Amino acid sequence: MSKLFCCILLFLASVASATPISIYGAWHCGNDYCTWGTVRSVSEFDSKNHWLIDRGNGVPSVNLVILSFVEPLKLLNKTTDSTTLNGIPRGMTADIVNYFKSRNIRVMLSIGGITYVKHGTRPSRPMARNSD
Repeated sequence: MSKLFCCILLFLASVASATPISIYGAWHCGNDYCTWGTVRSVSEFDSKNHWLIDRGNGVPSVNLVILSFVEPLKLLNKTTDSTTLNGIPRGMTADIVNYFKSRNIRVMLSIGGITYVKHGTRPSRPMARNSD
């Protein structure tokens, strides 16, 4: 009984001393009005966005970056055209994602946006259901 009591006390002490999560994020629209339709070099990208990964003292300004926007129907249909490759904007390259990830900054992609909403439009095929 005393071992269980000690384990519970240790658990409660560790929970009480846990640091709360802090999220400092940036919504990034690229340089072409949130389409991310063109590939950018890492050096050019860094010249415009270095402040995100280094606020002047080597510490990142953010711990989360959201790349905006992925067009929902292009992603659903895995469209390849002048601005997307298999539904992903061509500018959202692994190099750009790794630019942030290599500095322990998490990266998310935002799907949607008011630009892609038209009244009365529906997906060209039904959404697949998860069998889980």
